[in-house]
Amino acid sequence: MIYIGKLYSAGSTAHQQVELVLDDGQITLHSIPDRTLLGVHLRASLRTDSRVGNLPREVALENGDLLSVQADDVLHRWLDCKSGSTKTQSRWSLSSLENSARWAIASVVLAPLLLVGIFKFVIPAMAITFASYVPYTLKDVASRHTLSALDTTILAPSKLDDDIQQRLTQRFESVFNSLQLDHPGFNTQFRYTEEMGANAFALPNGTIVFTDQLVELVENDATQLSAILLHEIGHVNEQHSMRLIAETIATTMVITYFFGDVSGVFETFMGASNTLINNQFSQKLETEADDFALAHANAAGLTPQDFANALESLASASPEESDINKLLSSHPMLKDRIEKARAAQSSD
Repeated sequence: MIYIGKLYSAGSTAHQQVELVLDDGQITLHSIPDRTLLGVHLRASLRTDSRVGNLPREVALENGDLLSVQADDVLHRWLDCKSGSTKTQSRWSLSSLENSARWAIASVVLAPLLLVGIFKFVIPAMAITFASYVPYTLKDVASRHTLSALDTTILAPSKLDDDIQQRLTQRFESVFNSLQLDHPGFNTQFRYTEEMGANAFALPNGTIVFTDQLVELVENDATQLSAILLHEIGHVNEQHSMRLIAETIATTMVITYFFGDVSGVFETFMGASNTLINNQFSQKLETEADDFALAHANAAGLTPQDFANALESLASASPEESDINKLLSSHPMLKDRIEKARAAQSSD
């Protein structure tokens, strides 16, 4: 059998057309058009990857040159045979999988299951590992820059009376001390904001910010604010910020790897899916922070009912919740969280 291919010199993109003559256990190369003998190569010395569709077969010669040839079934079988044998090297080649209806159907089922497994189990597990290796100094730098950026955009200095801030700060310090957590940077700050409303958030270095609107919503109630503080401490203690960052980066990388550079409707779909995925991660983290608050309430001189009361105050300022809001919200339903806190109170 005679074939026409391209011979690439080792380590170069330069190539020439060659004629391949197939014998039982060897391949002979001639140049085109003068048919100068270029070499004889035993089949056992050739290295080649499995067949992939109708792509040309690439064959590495023992001298480092690379041969590229558009093969037919005869050449494919010849290349895939062991020396002196009529049997192919492996039944599980890419070509056999590609042309198998059974594997094609299986891939339609297995590919989505693989993605679900990656998003649901692999990425969160990797994020926990990632968060544990981030040094505190890096968290502190990131937190300071984040708060500085917020202070120049949506946050403003607190308008609360100094005595209120001092009283709450002292109460919060007692909560920090009672928990005896191995964290060097817990502190609380107050800010005024129109954009965020009644809210509190934690930064990775242990800085916890309360908005004036939240303090006013609970009528300066130190007990309710301390209960909310426990929830935010849970975010810091469980390293949720670092985990969410890792999950977001990993999710983006996985989507890009599997789907490449997509556009149009599919790009819009993937963007919406990514948002929902991140929100589900966030719901999980919020639930973990709630569990931390309920588990450490007694140590901080509080009760689960205090946490329920704080959530009820937040619920009074929130719009009525619906099932669609539950899907799209980054926080679990307030009603469910209140019921969980009350159940914890009843079990005490």
